[in-house]
Amino acid sequence: MKDIEKFHDIESKLQSLASPGIIPGLARLSHLLMLLGNPERKFKAVHVVGTNGKGSTASTLSSILNKSGYKSALYTSPHLVSFAERLTIDEEEISFEKWEESLKLIEKKIESSERLKAQPPTYFELTTAAAFMIIAEARVDIAVIEAGLGGRLDATNILSNVVLTLITPLAIDHAEYLGNTLASIAKEKFAVMRPGTPAIFSGGEEDIESLFFDTAFKKNTNAQLLRRLCSYGTIEVSLTGTDFYIETECLRSDYHTPLIGSYQTDNAVLAIAAACELKTSSLTKFEKITFQTLYKGVVSVRWPGRFEILKKDPLLIIDGAHNPHALKRLAENTASILRDRPFNLVVAMMKDKDVLKSLDIIKGMRTKLYCTQIPGMDRSLASKELLEMAQDKGIVCAGEWEDPNRAVKESLASDCDTICCGSLYLSGYVKEHFDANKGI
Repeated sequence: MKDIEKFHDIESKLQSLASPGIIPGLARLSHLLMLLGNPERKFKAVHVVGTNGKGSTASTLSSILNKSGYKSALYTSPHLVSFAERLTIDEEEISFEKWEESLKLIEKKIESSERLKAQPPTYFELTTAAAFMIIAEARVDIAVIEAGLGGRLDATNILSNVVLTLITPLAIDHAEYLGNTLASIAKEKFAVMRPGTPAIFSGGEEDIESLFFDTAFKKNTNAQLLRRLCSYGTIEVSLTGTDFYIETECLRSDYHTPLIGSYQTDNAVLAIAAACELKTSSLTKFEKITFQTLYKGVVSVRWPGRFEILKKDPLLIIDGAHNPHALKRLAENTASILRDRPFNLVVAMMKDKDVLKSLDIIKGMRTKLYCTQIPGMDRSLASKELLEMAQDKGIVCAGEWEDPNRAVKESLASDCDTICCGSLYLSGYVKEHFDANKGI
């Protein structure tokens, strides 16, 4: 059996054990972790929360730590193609056997607990528990943990030994769980800061930054805004990556990341600031981090599915932009890189996202829309419904296809550059089915 098929079995097992859907709260996971010997207490962690850019920031920081000679774990979600992507140690995916071993133990603990049998943990909580077991057993120097929903009641917030909190840009997303205003979402995100633990925020609107400092003051957190730590900016964005600079009173340094987009400057600089904090903080003292390892980590980072080029001439690009904030950044990217070149968008969206606002941004991109959906996923908005909503907005549409592969083929057949976006699930589906030699 191929590894990817084995990991489909892991996903099936998790689904069979889990309570359905998203159920905010930490009581179920806390009880399970207690039965497992509290692995979440056995390693240092950097907790990465926010709305957009969490994965890019976390993967860049993990790359820096690895290039600095530290044994580091990286836990992210969701995955693109294989469940194995969710956890790496020293940039290597964890084996199917290790995940299977952890899940067998978790299943035994659930069976031994009347409380957990009555209300099992959710899929993400079970995944997080298994990941924490594997990380603890590996005796890593540090783990970089990306939040899921990212708030007080997010499963990852159960971590006990957080040495640094990173907060990426905020936007309205998961409103049904976090609130339908930016202030309410920020309140939930900032609540993860811990007393005495440094926190760095990418920044945002003035009232949101004020809320950040107010929350930090009440929690006795050493809070810092990224732009107050250094000045920085994008030099050039191209199809090979992003060049940017960081400047302090004493020094200017130029960097290159293979991740494409001016917003990747913000993510990379936040990761660099985090690494510098880890190097100098009295809580950690990761002294092997140097200017050389900072550069090596940034230039060698890999984070698939974010303006990732699968094919050239014409271009086929997959991007995980799934909400208005991320789509706005995608629009900026296409304007600066593709300039006046025409391109098509193949789009699938989830029902629980702000589809109408997302379509407003797509309309401004002056592109042709190929509407599709994710096969077998109830959360996915039907392609016919997406088409109707897009046409109501006055967007030029090529049509609708239930099969994303057909939509991509039709778009590429027009000999036009094609970008797939609207959901990370779409990016993963296209990437899984794309063959560089045969096409899709």
